[in-house]
Amino acid sequence: MHEVGGLPAAGHPLAQGIPPGSLRHFAVLYSGLDDTAPLAAVYAFEQEIADTVRTSSHEIAHTRLQWWRAEVDRLLHDEPLHPATRALIPLRAAGDLTLLHEALVAADIDVARITFNNSSELEAYCFRSSGSLQTLAAHACAGSRDISEGERTFARALGAAVRQTEMLRDMRLDVSQGRLHVPLEQLERAGVDPFAVCADTASAAFLLELHAWRDELRKRLLALPGLLTKPERATQRQGLVLAALYVKLLDRIRHDGELARTRAEVPDWTRLWTAWRTALRHR
Repeated sequence: MHEVGGLPAAGHPLAQGIPPGSLRHFAVLYSGLDDTAPLAAVYAFEQEIADTVRTSSHEIAHTRLQWWRAEVDRLLHDEPLHPATRALIPLRAAGDLTLLHEALVAADIDVARITFNNSSELEAYCFRSSGSLQTLAAHACAGSRDISEGERTFARALGAAVRQTEMLRDMRLDVSQGRLHVPLEQLERAGVDPFAVCADTASAAFLLELHAWRDELRKRLLALPGLLTKPERATQRQGLVLAALYVKLLDRIRHDGELARTRAEVPDWTRLWTAWRTALRHR
């Protein structure tokens, strides 16, 4: 059963990664695809892994991740069990489904609450966590043909920027749970003591680092269309809509005087207008 725009209906297993009104929902809705199932399946898989990482019990999280590793192996042998992985079967011809294992490696890092030493480690994590899945999303948008190097670079850059924007948005929650995503090398250069960072007493120097990070991510997202040719922009409309929506999200993230207590959200009307306008520009 599908709703307007060919998206999985509410309650369908493929709909959990693109809940109505979410940024990913609008990106898929305005993708221009006749069959959105493989693209929705990428986001459903992403949501399953995110839910696993947020599980309060480490033992349960590791058990679920082990199941998903086995499920990806079953998918690679054309024997998946889960609706999301079954919907990914069409991507076997052009997409490298072993990229799903990269997302599981990132989940292991999240569960272990590993801190990054430098920006290279952060970028490597971001590729595994989101760039790998955006690469599969790019394959889903391209259909039966392989994606170009430009599209591959675009997908990796989009995934990294999306994940880091989410890190900024969720900074207070992550810090309160013992997760610090700003690389230690960067904090030390700014004179910030990593052991003194906490949700309620963020220093001015730490807040300045977050502001600089936000500005850099905004530049990255705005530069993404330049990585694609005009025909590729039409094909990768989903990613371009998502990038435009995340620019709006960055504009709503404010760490003024302390880590933001309220989770930043893009207003509903802004989501709709931004998605429609971006899709129209790149049709």
